[in-house]
Amino acid sequence: MRKKVLISLLMMSVTWLFPAYGQTDSGQGDKYTLLTMPYINRPLNTYRGQLQVNAGYRFAVRSRSFDADGNKIVLKDDGNSSVLHYYFAEVKYGLTSFMEIGGEFYYMKRGIRDETVSYVSTANSYTVNNLKEYKGPGDLYLYTSLRLPFEYRWFDVGISGGIFLPTAGYKPDQPSHTITAETADLYTINYHFNNKNGFGVPVYMISAAAKFTFSKFAFEAGFSFRDPLKEGTNIRWDQELTMLNTFEYENKPYLYLPDRTMLANASIHYQPVGWFNIYLGGNYMSMQDGWTEYYGLKYRNPEMQLFSIEPGFEIQISPTLILYQVAGIPLAGRNADASLNFFTSLRFNIFPFRK
Repeated sequence: MRKKVLISLLMMSVTWLFPAYGQTDSGQGDKYTLLTMPYINRPLNTYRGQLQVNAGYRFAVRSRSFDADGNKIVLKDDGNSSVLHYYFAEVKYGLTSFMEIGGEFYYMKRGIRDETVSYVSTANSYTVNNLKEYKGPGDLYLYTSLRLPFEYRWFDVGISGGIFLPTAGYKPDQPSHTITAETADLYTINYHFNNKNGFGVPVYMISAAAKFTFSKFAFEAGFSFRDPLKEGTNIRWDQELTMLNTFEYENKPYLYLPDRTMLANASIHYQPVGWFNIYLGGNYMSMQDGWTEYYGLKYRNPEMQLFSIEPGFEIQISPTLILYQVAGIPLAGRNADASLNFFTSLRFNIFPFRK
């Protein structure tokens, strides 16, 4: 019922905007003026006929996490810290002065190591290492955005709606465990799980944003709601160590439902000169209501919360190219990684069909 209401509200907004302003064009200037527009004077969407291509890279160090009570845990002390490599691409196009379409795609790689453990059986001793690797592309996200149908002056409001298509090969590959005999009675077992990215089911997202400008300052705030359209089926690999010190594998299906996610953000921007923008942002994320099946029973996923601040800047390198740099610093959370991360992106803008 909630999904139908949200989708109906989005369609009503589109219906309201198009009849009154479908053919309206904001007072756009020449290409050079639009391409070099300072951040505080830009609308939330691209201009009519503007093609924007974004490419970015995020590097994150997972050395701390928050437990269920919000306490910070130092992972590197237990030898299970890790790093994340995240590659991002996005394409936007302004259909009108107040409507754009776009798509997003990413590739992510990270390996999570658990603490090394040792144990002794009646005949042998074992050292066990556990590595969970996540590698591969994510799902393709397609969306449409609408903003207020007049030229940006000092405030702007926009909404967007889209869907994550399950294009990623989300089912994990067969594990690649190994066991090595160090001595006649001492063995090292390396568990290596080969996981992939992606939701595995269609997931819709609805967002809203607002922007206000005062002199050389701008304030921006946004909210997003993401929810799966249905439950999915994945596979879980079971392994057995044979008498020949090799592993045999068997995959078994299980049901799951991705978490419902809410994201809120706010940022304040200062534009000392036209080509340079510095800002400080805050982000809050909450994930809940998902579940995973184990042995025929459904278990609710732990609720996750994370709050972080993000200082950053933007530099206009040329009329068509803008550089972004931002750092993510986690401050509080529950059942979440407290990863310090750095994101760098380049934004390429052109008007391909405009003289």
